[in-house]
Amino acid sequence: MSDTLSKEALSALRLQAVKYMNSAATAILLFDYALTFHLEVDLIWPSKWSPAKIIFLLARYTPFLDVPLQLYYSTARMPFKRCAQVNFATSYSTILGLAMSEAIFVLRTYALSGRRQKIIYIFGAIYLICVLAIVVMMSVLLRYQSYSVFPLGLGGCNLTGGPIILAGLAFILLLINETALMSYTLWLGFKLYRHSSSQLVETLYRDGIMYFVFLCLGSAANVVLLVAAPVRHSQIILSQTNVQL
Repeated sequence: MSDTLSKEALSALRLQAVKYMNSAATAILLFDYALTFHLEVDLIWPSKWSPAKIIFLLARYTPFLDVPLQLYYSTARMPFKRCAQVNFATSYSTILGLAMSEAIFVLRTYALSGRRQKIIYIFGAIYLICVLAIVVMMSVLLRYQSYSVFPLGLGGCNLTGGPIILAGLAFILLLINETALMSYTLWLGFKLYRHSSSQLVETLYRDGIMYFVFLCLGSAANVVLLVAAPVRHSQIILSQTNVQL
């Protein structure tokens, strides 16, 4: 009896840590938005509407749907069917945000190449293949997800089953796409821009490399968490991924 209780208590503590992570993700998202909002007002809002602007705004604002939904998912008491519905909405909103962020990475690489059509065709094809594969894998994952009651009466949705490894494969695909883009960008920078004195080019490379490094670290951490941690801890991934964007 005591062993069972201690296991339930340990499980409850871990689940509570997941909820704290979701709350922290919400705070970080709001803090980051407050820091960069003035730049958005000055640089993005006055610009003409274009596909690039729409992509940026979708990448920028989908986390404001994802993160609150994830917080609701991890704290509110609801039927298992509602848990599946909320997880469905959160997952696809996150995929949309990821797809838009990766599209920005493709467009940045295209711009640095001097707008060579060959580049947008090659990396655009890789991007579309990765995104479509991720959508298919997540559809399978969401179809076979299962839930159970939280230990010790905790609120929130307790995801306990499903082919969660598919989410890990999705992050590996993202990593492949990002590595291909960054490898070409570094080669292009060494070949064409190593002697450039343009501050814009320098900023694009510096920020692009930093963004790539953080994405790689985040994707690697997500894969490790999905493989090594219990299924229910996958809730952490969505919240930190949204902030990472």
